[in-house]
Amino acid sequence: MFKFEVSTIGLVALLLTAPVFAVDPTQPPSERVVSDAVTQAPEELHLQAILRGPERASAVINGQNLKVGERLGDMRVLAVRRHSVVIERQGRQQELRLSAPIIQTSRTLP
Repeated sequence: MFKFEVSTIGLVALLLTAPVFAVDPTQPPSERVVSDAVTQAPEELHLQAILRGPERASAVINGQNLKVGERLGDMRVLAVRRHSVVIERQGRQQELRLSAPIIQTSRTLP
């Protein structure tokens, strides 16, 4: 009976202290301080089209038709060029370019 009681007490003690010693290897060390602020990467911008009208040109960026001076989130359109758009984002200028056309017209003279 005494052996059974000692074994039971030992088993209970082991079960109570096991979570203290069990460390999940997939978690970062507990000493590491992680900032509460979540930093998000800026949304990637895709220039999808450049539209030219009689008065102004506009650009389709991420599905939104924007003219010079208009904003999309933290980005502002500065200029619409023939094959690119100049934007300002987070205080820096960036140029978004259209991809090269798959089919190019012939340049031979008739």
